[in-house]
Amino acid sequence: MALDETGASRRLTASTAEGAALLRAAGVAERDPRVRNPDVLAPRFVAWGIRLPALVKVPGVRRLVPRLAERRIPGSYYFETARTRHLDAVVRSELQRGISQLVLLGAGYDSRAYRMAEELGGVAVFEVDLPAMSAIKRRKVRRIVGDPPANLRYVEVDFTREDLGERLAASGYEPDSATLFIWSGVAPYLPEDAVRDVLAFVGAQGSPDTSIVFDYCFREVVEGDDAYYGAPELLARLAEMGEPLRSGIPRGRTAQYLAELGLRLEEDLGPQDAIERYLIRSDGSVYGRPMGFGGLAHARAKT
Repeated sequence: MALDETGASRRLTASTAEGAALLRAAGVAERDPRVRNPDVLAPRFVAWGIRLPALVKVPGVRRLVPRLAERRIPGSYYFETARTRHLDAVVRSELQRGISQLVLLGAGYDSRAYRMAEELGGVAVFEVDLPAMSAIKRRKVRRIVGDPPANLRYVEVDFTREDLGERLAASGYEPDSATLFIWSGVAPYLPEDAVRDVLAFVGAQGSPDTSIVFDYCFREVVEGDDAYYGAPELLARLAEMGEPLRSGIPRGRTAQYLAELGLRLEEDLGPQDAIERYLIRSDGSVYGRPMGFGGLAHARAKT
């Protein structure tokens, strides 16, 4: 995901958002509730067309998508299922803890503000994205759900020209209130400095109950190590798109990396953890293997 508003970055951002929604939409069709993707709105965010994404519009055909996705990038479909379920679980855990704000950074086609509207009723929700992507999302939301929830604010930010904190504050964000930040599918595609700036911003917030959950790649893969499951195919696909991985965290050093930015690691969910928690069928068998070169980190401000 690029940081500017060029035509190429707008197309890539929308394409990346739809690609993730495609995998979630396919997962909604899984019969076993133990491994089903909970994003029931995802199929409606995927555009019609004579191409792979259109398959998820047809319930009977939708089950073909995981096989096709796994041939392209092994582990991608199962990673998306685990990521969606994990982020939902973190949202619910933080709601019990008492957060009053939810910030979706690089929101894309994240549907939590709509499908979890009742649970989030007492929380101020901020969807942060590039202006062009935000406009696309709003048009889709109007067609899918009508008027957005009253507690939702769309925050348009061009990170090359505008300050995230200032834009959030202008939309009513309160830095001293307990907040959960979700950063999904974004950090690996940003330069290292940009990633550190966002994480340091969260670490500097005023409430010790503020936290961020985000996915990351191992820095070794960013530097070219393709020995991990799914890495060769992903790196090749990104090379075709002209959008390489740009940042990562050294394997096994997530806590140290985040501590430098004012964050205390609470959980680092790796590939095997994801299988054990989210990818075991009702009969006890393994549903699938996620990509093996990163994790899902949940870290809290050390304020």
